[in-house]
Amino acid sequence: MLLVLTIALPLSADTAFATNTTSTNTSLIKTNTTHTVTATTTSNNLTTAAKTTTTQAAGSPATTTTQPSFTKSQINTAAASVTNFVQTNHRLPNYVTISTHQVTMPQFLQLITANLLNINKGLNTPVTLKTVTSPVNTTETVKSGNILKSEYLTLAQTIQTSISSTGKAPSYVNSSLGKIKFDNLVYSYSKILNFQNTNQRLPNYVSVTPWTSISTTTPTTTTTNVQSILNAIGYAEAKFADVQGQSSPTVMAQVGYGDCWADSGWLFNQLTVKGIQTRIMQCTDSSGLYYLHRWVDINIGNGWQVWNYQGYNSQHYGALGSGSFVEAQGG
Repeated sequence: MLLVLTIALPLSADTAFATNTTSTNTSLIKTNTTHTVTATTTSNNLTTAAKTTTTQAAGSPATTTTQPSFTKSQINTAAASVTNFVQTNHRLPNYVTISTHQVTMPQFLQLITANLLNINKGLNTPVTLKTVTSPVNTTETVKSGNILKSEYLTLAQTIQTSISSTGKAPSYVNSSLGKIKFDNLVYSYSKILNFQNTNQRLPNYVSVTPWTSISTTTPTTTTTNVQSILNAIGYAEAKFADVQGQSSPTVMAQVGYGDCWADSGWLFNQLTVKGIQTRIMQCTDSSGLYYLHRWVDINIGNGWQVWNYQGYNSQHYGALGSGSFVEAQGG
């Protein structure tokens, strides 16, 4: 007689879970030898963590992956971190950490343009992270100037469409100022969201300069050429009259007058195109709700200093009192 022994082996199921967490830290910025920027935000909305589920069944294992999603606040805070990194190091970081996720710069461009379009529509929808590869053969022909809100929104949609169809970040986009390369796109849209995060509105325009001028290291105060550049810009600015209600730097250049918004924007454009590290500053009243004044700071190797308005006999003026000073870009 043949004895048959049958053994029943149970199927196994292994599931890996990622726990949703909410950070209670405010914004932290870290850089290390791999040029990482870390942005940690406080939010009542939990970030959707990545989940991977693997199930053993009859046949091959099946794996389903859900990409993480980030809130408007988280993305905007990361945009501020990237903006500060570029202005300090004159290049993009390799990646930015949002919550516990390392987001590459091609992925970050997808996040910030999608978030911008949501904000413009009045949506607070979290943005899901996508797999986005780096562009190739980046090129740029952009000239310095301002790109108005209507155009930078259109370009954001163009970027989104390109990423969706190709799976990679665009090498450049065509704008009214010329071709804007990938690096400059990341920086410019980070500035836009940084402005929105500070002012709770989208800027009327974003200032764009060639990436070569941004990536140039900050000149030192001992360079004669730097001082001649400052003098030329300073004496040109001093000719503009201080007239309230005209806030466009482009119009100011045409008509010869403008308010502190126009003047700071004009100085920012003129200085950055010459490779001078510049930032626009603003202060509020005691309540922190109403913006009173804007001016520019420059850094030529000895730390941030208020532009020397008085030294050039400017009709405008620099820092006002000891209010709440906030870095701003755009207008």
